[in-house]
Amino acid sequence: MNERETEIIRYILVQGKTHYEEIAAHMNLSQRTIANVLDQVEPAIKKLGVQLIRRPNDGIYFTGKLDKLRKSLSLTSATDFQSKGGRQRHILFKLLLNSMPYTLQGLADELFVSRSTVENDFLIVRKKLTSLGIGVEISHQGINISANEDQRREAIAELISQYWGQEIYAEHEHGQLIRTINLPPKLQQLFSKYIISLVMDTLTEFIEKSHLIFSDYEFQSLAIHLMIALERINNSSIDSKKLVRLGKNTKLLNETKLLVTILERRYQHSIPMVEQRYLNLHIVAAMHKKISLADVKEQPNLQKDDSDFKNVSVFLKKRLVNIHPDKELLEGLSLHLASTIKRLKVGLNIYNPYTKEIRRNLPEAFDAAVELQADLQTKYEIILNDDELAFIALHFESFYERHLSDKRLRVVVVCSSGIGTSQLLAQRLETRFNKTLQVNRVTTVADLFNSKLTEDLVISTIPISNIEKPVICVGPLLEPNDIQVIQSEIKQLQKNTQSHNPFFDFLKPELILIKDQSEDYQQTMETITQALINGKYIKNVKEVLKAVDQREELASTAMERFALPHVSPKLIEKSALVLLISKKPILWKKSEVNFIFFIGLNNEVKGKMRDIFKLINAIIDDHQLQGRLLKAQQEQQVIKILKEWNKGGL
Repeated sequence: MNERETEIIRYILVQGKTHYEEIAAHMNLSQRTIANVLDQVEPAIKKLGVQLIRRPNDGIYFTGKLDKLRKSLSLTSATDFQSKGGRQRHILFKLLLNSMPYTLQGLADELFVSRSTVENDFLIVRKKLTSLGIGVEISHQGINISANEDQRREAIAELISQYWGQEIYAEHEHGQLIRTINLPPKLQQLFSKYIISLVMDTLTEFIEKSHLIFSDYEFQSLAIHLMIALERINNSSIDSKKLVRLGKNTKLLNETKLLVTILERRYQHSIPMVEQRYLNLHIVAAMHKKISLADVKEQPNLQKDDSDFKNVSVFLKKRLVNIHPDKELLEGLSLHLASTIKRLKVGLNIYNPYTKEIRRNLPEAFDAAVELQADLQTKYEIILNDDELAFIALHFESFYERHLSDKRLRVVVVCSSGIGTSQLLAQRLETRFNKTLQVNRVTTVADLFNSKLTEDLVISTIPISNIEKPVICVGPLLEPNDIQVIQSEIKQLQKNTQSHNPFFDFLKPELILIKDQSEDYQQTMETITQALINGKYIKNVKEVLKAVDQREELASTAMERFALPHVSPKLIEKSALVLLISKKPILWKKSEVNFIFFIGLNNEVKGKMRDIFKLINAIIDDHQLQGRLLKAQQEQQVIKILKEWNKGGL
């Protein structure tokens, strides 16, 4: 049987008894076509011991060996209902998309599995709904979710975005940008091909006539919303009484009215005002550069002047003064935040598919976004989640990379033949080794011994001994042989620098804590701060504990089996890294972890932060290493394991 035949049989089985007009509406086909399809499938199902009944004034239904028919459908179906994840997705979206209650038996019949299988799936679905802040009600009528329209839409959009990924494609056709959406297999059952095609054709016409420019995210968000809206209209599931965010005073933009007109013409169905208001939010977000919030909402908390958004740059200049932001950071972040603030004001959140990777690989930048979070939320009365923070972090990361400290080896040039000779040697060094050496200063032998040596390498025209740094003796004209000697020393110094990570300068044996018994979050932090106070790394335990709590409240530092608590450098007297290893998982807020890295670094080591985080991230990636660390019994053994591992491959 083909896909159309299978879907019609499924529909009849699920409904129990139905009629031609109902099947036709579900399949978006004519009643004549439905009759022809049933004529074709009738002989095939007879072989399975199933009879198709079609009686006027009674209905269409099956009798006979229905279980055999269901089994046959499950074996030939192209859906992923047979996978555990597929069933759970189906149940989850079914409950979110529809307001009617569902019985477990009804879901089992629909999925062609046993009731016990659905019961087990429902336990997982219930946990997922709870994590989304949505309650579940179970009565004699069946399962229903207690959620207003806003909660349903946000949950559905978030879930679809997670499964969706980046499945948007664009091409030029006759000079026009045509976007198409290729729903992944996991989502294809949510919306009919008719709904998907209708939405895409509507948006293509709308963009052409309105001349609006949508980002990929804005386009995807609007497309998702339209699909959800049309499905809920079809199912008569919209409950305007449960609307929270949208008020009757919402003013529709002309662009929104245009979109509604196009949609109603193509859909041949009126769009409820509730849906028009939701569409309005998406248009507002896409037009953030052209309109004022006062034109859209008539609510007291939104009647702020647009200067709030124009002055984001002024706010950032004051807030980021400590890192000396450049023009590119201020302009890029101001533009991003102006859009973000307006979007959040009208209740549209964004999904970032790279949040986990950004938190993990760009910790310094993500932390800068977190530090900015509290002030942004207070000033603009918005809530920034981790997805929003991850996008902000990218601006900070670009800024940091533009201002990375010079990685060249610093050189002091020593010459006793006169200032002219010294300058000539320095100039030739800079010309020949401009990518690897930086001439920090030119000095005499006497001044060299009477000053602090901060350079990595000494290049001299006379032999010098009893110096703690490497010394290369060369001629003032820098002959080919001299160049080879310098190149060899550069390679050796770079190799030594790469093999030594500053991580090991701050991880002392007394700062490695091994626990056999699990402690809770509070006990763990008290254990860590006690070790820090004992070593005089911090002065005030209460301040540090409070700062850690405040940081975790803004955004958890837990990732996989690790937590990375840290505080302001101002609270750190001496830089230190604490590694607490717990044989049994620790409940770190809402996550379970076995390793706690307390990162207590002050501003003196700011230039070394990236190397330290690079090694910590590598540790988080290496599950085999984690297993060895969990078996360690002594502090020195932990350091030995880490150093051997570091030499072996990072």
